[in-house]
Amino acid sequence: MKNNDLYNESNRATYCPEDDKLRLYVGRVPRPEYDALRAEGWQTTAKQDCDFSAVWSIERENTALSYAGEIDDEDTPPTERAADRAERFSGYRDKRTEEATGHADDYDSGPQAHGYQSEKRAQRAAARHDRQADLALTQWDKADYWTERTAGVIANALHKSSPAVRMGRIKTLEAELRKLEKSWVESTAEEQARFDAMRSVVEHAAGSGEKFVPMEKHDFLWTLSSIRQKDGTPEDATSTTEQIARAVVSSALGSGWGNPKAWEALAKEAREGTRPALAIAQEWLEGRTRPAEWDPESSRACRHLRMRLAYEMQMLEAQGGRAALVEMVPGGFLGTHQIVKVNKSNATGRVVSVGIMLPTHGRNKWGNESPGEPALRLEIINIERMKQDTYRAPTPEEAEAYAASVKAEKAARPKSTAPPLINPTLEDAQRLQALFNAEAVRYWEKAHGRPLAGAPSYYTPPEVGEVQELTQAQYSAASKGSYARHETREICQGGAVASKSWNRKNPAPVICKVRVTGYNPHIVVRITDKPAKPLPAAMWTSPETVAPENVTA
Repeated sequence: MKNNDLYNESNRATYCPEDDKLRLYVGRVPRPEYDALRAEGWQTTAKQDCDFSAVWSIERENTALSYAGEIDDEDTPPTERAADRAERFSGYRDKRTEEATGHADDYDSGPQAHGYQSEKRAQRAAARHDRQADLALTQWDKADYWTERTAGVIANALHKSSPAVRMGRIKTLEAELRKLEKSWVESTAEEQARFDAMRSVVEHAAGSGEKFVPMEKHDFLWTLSSIRQKDGTPEDATSTTEQIARAVVSSALGSGWGNPKAWEALAKEAREGTRPALAIAQEWLEGRTRPAEWDPESSRACRHLRMRLAYEMQMLEAQGGRAALVEMVPGGFLGTHQIVKVNKSNATGRVVSVGIMLPTHGRNKWGNESPGEPALRLEIINIERMKQDTYRAPTPEEAEAYAASVKAEKAARPKSTAPPLINPTLEDAQRLQALFNAEAVRYWEKAHGRPLAGAPSYYTPPEVGEVQELTQAQYSAASKGSYARHETREICQGGAVASKSWNRKNPAPVICKVRVTGYNPHIVVRITDKPAKPLPAAMWTSPETVAPENVTA
């Protein structure tokens, strides 16, 4: 809350980047101010030197400036506050221990037998004596509670200041800053479009006396996307000036900037079309700065995050740094293991994980015994919170030896012969389609038996598929997206379509790839504006002639 009447020379406001908190030293405040501070998120700190504290925000910074005029650095870091808090808790513990001891002594010094008085007095004395024991036990429990709280306060302070946790804060701050900067760019572009739209309205309507198109009452509250949807504008089409002008009226005039009542009246005139568009546009543009002239540094939230990031990075460097800040290369060492792969973040450009080769000991990646497992397996290790000295750069000799081993391994690796993609001739496409149709009929008969004469349609075999001829542009458009029906499939010897599942073996070796669509039966797709080639002769060989050991998965 901005209020110059709150300023007093005795007030003081501070900010601590370690916990991102603002603190007010203002003493007791009137009840209305107290309620306003509490509503804004300020917490009272009766046991600390300051009077109010809150996590930084633009509104709370304005409040602190209203009270103190300027914001100083906080003299007491969170670690010292944690130590003071632990000391205060130790006092609570000692007090509860003393009270428990006193109650226990009172219980021991009390009479063990009650009965020389009247019956009622004896019962009250016995109950009073038993309460001393209950109070002693209760105070002992409270003493244990404050002991645990003291240990927790110290552990929490150490945890927050540890380098690994600080690295996590840096990642969070970077993500928040990227999000703010992205929203800044988007809002600037959107406001520039509105500004240009209003400028075009002024230029077009000058001297004409034209008015905005009268709009429905609810249309006034719509966004540009809703207006486009209502008008039926295609997604790839550009918004018209009239659509953007309507969005300007909806968002800008309806937002209540400046004097809400004045904007409400102006918006009503625009909505009903009772006032020239030129006058409305000029009034909207009056006193506004072109978005292209906005200063990105004027965003206080972005500037605050950048300053926090600089502080956290500096503190991290003083604590020894993190492995994520080191430039790693394949061939270096993570501990005693040589790095074979380095993964970097697209957003920050820093290393986030590395790959090293670890022994499998005859077990798969889930820990189960698997005799067929190789001796070594690539493991991806996240290094963002590891210490800086965990990584060791390779010496020139080690780097040369690693490059030679990579080259030798690549040369020894068997070259994979991927099946070729063939655009079949019309004759071969029809021949392959006949095999697809026959396979679909066999599959149906295996599930339902041979068809009966006069049976319903759902008891008849699938329809015969025909070759589909498309241009390359048509096929590309039909094969886009995760759920497209047109795709490229591997074809096995004998004309069977290879399975996509990793745990199912194909009935015969894969011969080539063909474009297909549909299912049961598959439909062969032939590209008409590309050269056609005959399918390999092995395609038409019966798969029974292939030895079992030659069948590929």
